[in-house]
Amino acid sequence: MASRKRKAIASMSQVGYDRSRFISQEAWDHYLDNVLARNILPKRNVKLYINEFDDFRRELIRRN
Repeated sequence: MASRKRKAIASMSQVGYDRSRFISQEAWDHYLDNVLARNILPKRNVKLYINEFDDFRRELIRRN
């Protein structure tokens, strides 16, 4: 009969998620389905004329 320590180690190796970041397998599954599955939009170039949306243009220049 296996000791409790061996059973605990065996069950820890079967865990399919990062236990330091997620509290449960359900939380990990939610992360995989909703966060990693998203398509992130690439950056877009914005060209504005000098008199068009001056505040917005200045902020873009300020942020590089």
